[in-house]
Amino acid sequence: MTAPFSRWRQQRNDDELQLEERDLNWLEKVARAPHQEPWSVTVMQYAWTAGPVTLLAAFAGYYIAYGTMMPLDRTLYFVGYSIVAIGLGLFTKLIYDVTHGRRINQDKNNLLSIIDRIPEVIYVVRDLAQRNMAKDARRIHSAGILLQKFDLGPEWISAAIEDITGDPDLARKAEQIEIFRRAGLYHRMRDIVHEVSEDTERYHNELKELHPRIAQALKNRLSGIVARPHEGQTREPLFIERILTASERDNEEIMTLHDVEEILILCFELICGRKISWLKIEYTGRWDLAKALDKLEEERNGFRISRARVYSRLKALATWLHNVDIQNGIITDHGLSPPKLVAAVRESLDNLSLQVLQAGELTHKTGKHVIALNIKRKQLDKAIQLYNEAHRAYLKQGRDSEKLKRALKYWQKLSTLYQQNPKENLKRSLTISEQSIELDDDTRMEVVNRLEAFSKESRIRQDSYRPALSSARRYLTETRAREVAIEVATILDPYIHLHDPQIQRAIESSNASSLAFLEPGMSARTKAALGEALAADVDKNLSASAEKLAQNLIRYYRVPLSERTINFLVKTYQADLQRLQFIAQFETPMSASHSLDNISPIEVPPANSNWQIHLYNANKIISKYSSARVHR
Repeated sequence: MTAPFSRWRQQRNDDELQLEERDLNWLEKVARAPHQEPWSVTVMQYAWTAGPVTLLAAFAGYYIAYGTMMPLDRTLYFVGYSIVAIGLGLFTKLIYDVTHGRRINQDKNNLLSIIDRIPEVIYVVRDLAQRNMAKDARRIHSAGILLQKFDLGPEWISAAIEDITGDPDLARKAEQIEIFRRAGLYHRMRDIVHEVSEDTERYHNELKELHPRIAQALKNRLSGIVARPHEGQTREPLFIERILTASERDNEEIMTLHDVEEILILCFELICGRKISWLKIEYTGRWDLAKALDKLEEERNGFRISRARVYSRLKALATWLHNVDIQNGIITDHGLSPPKLVAAVRESLDNLSLQVLQAGELTHKTGKHVIALNIKRKQLDKAIQLYNEAHRAYLKQGRDSEKLKRALKYWQKLSTLYQQNPKENLKRSLTISEQSIELDDDTRMEVVNRLEAFSKESRIRQDSYRPALSSARRYLTETRAREVAIEVATILDPYIHLHDPQIQRAIESSNASSLAFLEPGMSARTKAALGEALAADVDKNLSASAEKLAQNLIRYYRVPLSERTINFLVKTYQADLQRLQFIAQFETPMSASHSLDNISPIEVPPANSNWQIHLYNANKIISKYSSARVHR
C-alpha cells in the first residue's frame, strides 16, 4: 500500500491552506516515481522466490502426498528448475526494461515536462496580452490579476488597490481590512469596511462599465470578501468556438490571447485529473420522437452558439482594434454588453476610415507618406474583414432561429400527439443523465505525448518562454501563441469532443481551476501536486444546470415540473427550491410561432459604405505610386 503523504488543500471554512493526509493517486505516483531498483535486488527476489521457496514447497508437497522425504534425483530436478526459472525471470525483466519499461519512463518524463511547461506558457501569454495595452489599461489589468490571487499579503492588496483607484488612503484601508480579516477580527474589519463603503461604491461604479470583473474584484476586497479555490474562476464565454473557427478559416485574428490562456488552463486541469460534469436530457421510446428530440436539441444548441457567436466576433474585432491602437476609448474587458461593443467598433472603424481618407489626401497632394497610408489601408482592410465576420454571424443567427422554430414546431406536434395517447407516457420516457468530461489514464498519456511531440517540433522549450534569462533567446510571439492554442484544441478534440456545442457549453459554464497558487520557477513535481489538488478542489456545482434543465423541460418539451421532480433536482443537484417552484409556477411552453421572436438578437448592421469607398480610394492611390516607381 502506498504510504500517505501531506498535500496542500484549501478548506471550505478557512482562507489559509491546511495540511491533510491521504494516499497518493495516479498523478502524484507519476510525479514522485522512485528510481528503478538495483539489479542485485532483482536477482535476490527471483532467487528467493524460485530457489528456497520453490524447494520448500516441493519438499512439503511431496511429504504430504507420499509421507516420506523427496528423493535426491527429484531434488536435483527442482534445483535445476529453480535455476532455469531465475534465468527466464531475469531475461523477461531485461526485455521489459528495454522495451515497455523505457516507454513508461519516457511517459513519466513527458508528463512532468508538460505540467511544468503549460503554466509557464500561460504566464507569457498573459504578459503578451498586456504588451499592446496602453499604460493605464496595463496598470488596471495587472492590478485586477493580483486581486484574483488567494495568497496575497496585505501590502500586495494595498498596491493593487492604489494602482486601480490612485487613492493611497483607500489603499491603506484595504491593507487594514486584509490584516484584520486574516487575524479573524471580523468586527473590526467590518468597521473599516463601513468607513470606506461610499468610496468603494464610487470606484466600483466608475470601473464596472469598462472593467466589470475587475470592478467586482475591487468591491469584494474592500468588503473583506475573498474567493476560495473550490469556487474556481469564471471562464471566458465561447473561447472554444473562436479557437475552432480560427483554425477552420485560417484566420487567427478571430481568437484573442485570453482565449489562448483559457484553452491552456483547460488542458492543464484535464491533465491534472479535472472532471467536468454536466446534465443531459435523454429520451427512450419511439424512434420518430427520439429523432425529433435529437433534432430539437441540435438546433437549440446551434441557435445558442450562433447567437453567442455574434458577440464573439465583436469581441475579437474590438480586441484587434485595441491592439493596433485604433480603439482608445473602450477597453475590451470581460462583461461588456453587445450594444456597447457594436457602438465602440463602429466608432473606431469610422475613425480609422477617416484616418485612411486623410492619409490618402495627404499622399495625393505631396506624393509622400505612401508607407503610412499603406499601413492604415491594411488596418482598415483587416478591420472590415473582421466586421463582416460579425455581420455574417448575425445573418446566420437569423437562419438558425428559423431552423429552431421548425424543429420546435415538429417536436411539439409529435409530443402533443403522443401525449393524447393513453398508452404513451412522454414524461416517463424523458430521463436526466449526468455526463462527465475527463481524460482517463490512457487518454491522458496520449494527450501528453502528443503535446510533447508538438512542443519539440515547434521548439517551445524552456529557453523560449523565459526571455528574461537572455535577450538573445527566442520567446513566444502572439502568432505562435495562437498556433499553440489551435494545436492544443486539435489534440484535445478527439478525446473530449470540443466541436460538440453541448460540450462547449458544459465547459464554459463550469468554473476553471484557479492557478493562483502556481508561480513561475516552481519545480515540475510541485506544479503536479498543486495542479492536481486545485483541479480536485473545484466544486461540482450542477445547481444552475439543473435549474436551466427544469426551465427547458417546460419551455421546449412541455413537461410540467412535478413535486417529485423538484425534490429530485434539489436533493441530487442542490438546485434552489424556491427557484424551481417559481419556474414550475410561471414558466410557459415556448411556441414556435412567436416566442423565439421575443429573444432580442444582437444586431450588427452591414458595413458602412464609406469604409469600402475610402479603402478603394486608398488602394488606387497606392497602386498609382507603386506603378510610378516601377516605371522609374
